[in-house]
Amino acid sequence: MNSYTLISIVRKDEASLLMKTARAAGAPGGSIVQAKGTASNSILAALGIGDSRKEVLISVIGKEIKDSILSAVKGVKVSGVALLLDCFRAFDKEDEMLDAKYEMIEVICQDGYSEDIMAVARKAGAKGGTVISGRGTSTDEDVKFFGTPLVPEKEILMIVIEKEKSEKVKKAISQMEILNKKGMGIMFSIPVRDFVNLG
Repeated sequence: MNSYTLISIVRKDEASLLMKTARAAGAPGGSIVQAKGTASNSILAALGIGDSRKEVLISVIGKEIKDSILSAVKGVKVSGVALLLDCFRAFDKEDEMLDAKYEMIEVICQDGYSEDIMAVARKAGAKGGTVISGRGTSTDEDVKFFGTPLVPEKEILMIVIEKEKSEKVKKAISQMEILNKKGMGIMFSIPVRDFVNLG
């Protein structure tokens, strides 16, 4: 059985309603994480109204219910997007995924760099993104401070973009001097099987 990952990016306090609707359509459950949107321009950012608080709903669903879940969440009165990712399929085989119209570019970077990365991505054609806060994982070899591992804070920048624009954006990000330093970040992209505007 093929499984899919449903990722919905909505305004703060809207993900629970979306999850309730998805569960009624057959979704087994999911996780909600806090995030923030990226400012669309420097004036909005300076005024503090460009960045908005978001929630990201992540749910793993089966192939047999994906259409009913997408149809159900499309009717919910929330503001955002819903994406369906097929992360378990072999992409080297001839497959309709290779013809996906959208990609999700993800950049995992040190805390504080997502705004600079988004500015470069925007100049290369991206319209906006969503930032999730996180932290790295520690091992015994990590630097310790008074016996406690120092775990660097991370940011995960997610950008959904048309496939024909994605290479230019990825190239622009990869050429950023700061990201060429060891341990600063990693970038990858995933084809988006379905894309639905919510609201």
